[in-house]
Formats: sequence, C-alpha cells, structure tokens
Amino acid sequence: MSQPDSAAGALRERLRRLAGGASRRREPLPAAQRPSTPSVGDGVEVIRARFALTHRHGRTALGECARLLAERGEQVHLSDTLWLDTETTGLAGGTGTHVFLVGLGSFNGTTFTIEQFLLRRLSAEGRFLLLIQESLARARHVVTFNGQRFDLPLLEARFILTRLRPISIDLHTDLIHPARRLWHRVLGTHRLSMLEAEILGAPRPDDIPGWMIPQTYVQYLRSADRMALEPILSHNRSDLLALLGLHAHVARVLRDPDEAGGPIDWEGAGVLLARRGNPRQAAMCFERALAGPVEERDRWRVMRRCVRQYRVLGEVGRPRALWEDAARTCSDAGHYRPLILVEVAKARERAGDPAGARAAAEEALRIATHHSSLFVDRLRRRVERLDRRSAAPS
Repeated sequence: MSQPDSAAGALRERLRRLAGGASRRREPLPAAQRPSTPSVGDGVEVIRARFALTHRHGRTALGECARLLAERGEQVHLSDTLWLDTETTGLAGGTGTHVFLVGLGSFNGTTFTIEQFLLRRLSAEGRFLLLIQESLARARHVVTFNGQRFDLPLLEARFILTRLRPISIDLHTDLIHPARRLWHRVLGTHRLSMLEAEILGAPRPDDIPGWMIPQTYVQYLRSADRMALEPILSHNRSDLLALLGLHAHVARVLRDPDEAGGPIDWEGAGVLLARRGNPRQAAMCFERALAGPVEERDRWRVMRRCVRQYRVLGEVGRPRALWEDAARTCSDAGHYRPLILVEVAKARERAGDPAGARAAAEEALRIATHHSSLFVDRLRRRVERLDRRSAAPS
C-alpha cells in the first residue's frame, strides 16, 4: 500500500473509532433533541436539531442561558439573534478556503434550534451560500467566537467569489474578546474547548480534534462516505451550545462578578465593566485584582485603571488612600516607586496638603535621580512649584 493510501486508511479508522466511541459512551439523546431527518437537494444538506430549554450543556440549562441574556438587556431581542459557527477546509483562511458547514443556533418558542447547512458537493456552493444568506437576513444580531477575524471574513469572501451580495449584520458580538479579558491570564488560554470544559463544566472527551476536520472533509469528497461527517456535525452542534453557554456566562459575570463563580481575571472584568459604563463595579474588580499577588508593572497599570474609575464617580478620598498604600508597600528599588510617589504628591496637593505633596515629590526626585530616570527634570519642576506654593502667604 502506498503512503497516501495508508494515511487515508488510518484517518478512516480513527473516524470510525470516534463515531463508534461516541455511540458506546454517551446516553442517547431524547427524541426532541435528535437531529431531524436531513433535507438534501442539489448538493446541499440541511440538518435540524431542537433542544428543550431544560437541556443542560455543562452546569447551565439552555433556559437559564436565555434568562441571563434577556436580563442583561441586549440591544437586540433574543428572537432576532443567531449564534453562528463554521467548519472550513482550512484553519488559516484565505480565498482558497471553502466553508463547507455553517451551524446557526436560535431560540424558537420553547426550544433552542440548531440548523446546519452542509455542502455535499463543492459545485453546489452557490445554492449553499444562498440558503445561508437567506437565514442570516432574518437576524439582526449574530454571535460568534473569533468570527470577526475568521468566520465572517471567510463567508464574505465566498459570497464575493460566487457573485452574491455580502451579508449585512446590524450587530455582531464576538465572544473571543471578553473571553480573552476574563480567562486568558488565569487559564493560560482562551480556546473555546478549554472554556467549555473549565468555565461551563462541559468537557468533550470524544470530540474530533479541530485539526482533523479539514482533512476529514476532503476525504469525504473523495469517498462520498457520509458517515465520516457525523463527528464533524456533532462537533459543530457542541460548539454552538458552548457558544450560547459562554455568551450567558459572560452576561452573568458582567451582571455580578462576585456571583459568577469559577476562575476570573479581575482586571479583565474591570476593563469590560468600565467599557460598559459601570465604574462602581469596575473599581471593585480592580481592587480585587490588587488584593492578589501582582507584579510591580501590573500593579501600576491596575492602580491607574482603578483610580480612573473613582474619578469618574467623583470620589477623591479613595484614590489618595490607594496611592498612599501603594507607596508604603512599594520597594525603593522598584522602577515604579517614583511614579507612585508622583501620584501621591498629586493626591496630597488636591487634598490641600502642599507640604506633604512636596515631601512625596522630593522622595520621588531622589529615587529617580539615583536611577537616572528620564523624568528627573519634570520632577524638579514639580518640587520647585510646590516650594513656591508652600512659601506663598495663605
């Protein structure tokens, strides 16, 4: 047997094990959750699966996900929202990459429906994309994971190449951005599969690896073995359920970070809350971040973010207390101590304590001069100004 034939045989055997293992180890889905009989025509297959709102993906029921998103007050109603995930012939993108499977999730009455569009023949791409275009046209809000850089640009390229009008979306939520803020530093990654396991409590031990999906589809095109695609269809459905669960969990974190549970990057949560116009909760998250073990450079950044939120709230006492505390705990050898002392000087000056401000500025100047800092001249001017202010008659 030639080497390519051997590789193809190994791939087929692994896919058989994946499909067989899933059927042996997993409980059968209730009838209401099984994919419906697919509709096939002109090289395009449409598969639908309906999940009751009581169905749980990990620790949370789908109905609870809907409630969390509705309470958050999304700009667009859930009935006008689609959760989208694609499978492609390549992971790097580009015009040579085909989208061969598009999964769309939506709430429909008392169910969460997943509709999957499968391209059975590359020659049917025009009809395949037209069906997707019609489905997306009914939505005002699309939710993806890395869709801003991958899914939507790839779909747009395929629309253009087949001379179809590119899709127009009123609102796009890409969950990779809040995921990166909330979990990358605490988990070391923000991959969807890891978040699904660690945050949602829904690991997938029998899932087909993402890197196998393109070659599996190419093998299907050569062999026409439809069963080889079942692990991919299952993977895509699980991705959509994970997408919905993650969307709801982000909403839970932004509603009340303390009640969300699980690991969380408090600085990242503060950044997201600040951007959403919630300075009080943002400041609380930044203070939680400062309470843990934080490197000097990170502490300086988080301190500035925290103080900024208190200024938005019109509070001056808390920022001064934070800077004073930071000055007491920061080492003289630290690179950021002069910067902190400058902020202490500013806070004391605002509070009507020019003598205390001058003392902090002089200490900052001494340390900065010792370290040959670039802002020594600026510090000298500040000390001179504070000297003049102290000498001026009251």
